[in-house]
Amino acid sequence: MNFCPNCSAKIIKEIPEGDNLERDVCSQCGEIFYTNPNVVAGVLPYNDKNQILLCKRSIEPREGFWTLPAGFLENGETIEQGAIRETLEEAKLRVKDSKLFTVISVPPHRSGLYILHC
Repeated sequence: MNFCPNCSAKIIKEIPEGDNLERDVCSQCGEIFYTNPNVVAGVLPYNDKNQILLCKRSIEPREGFWTLPAGFLENGETIEQGAIRETLEEAKLRVKDSKLFTVISVPPHRSGLYILHC
């Protein structure tokens, strides 16, 4: 972000008063723009033989690598709804029941939080 969406002034990097991290701040109106981690929701799908379903990535990043069906959470959906939606979109698999399996924090390369259901 280079310019403030509120007043069009230049965005600068600084540590706001009372904070301890550098943030994007509008040089004119002082609006602070936080960059927060992305939340990825997915499923660890397995069958009655305990075989796990993997998806082969068809796009970058990591095209051609194997992964679990997962993707970014959309506004207005729960973690479970996002995990179920992504599994249907990526693997054409309808999830009947799911429960929280694990939560993985993935800094520093790409700030993110991965939440898997099974």
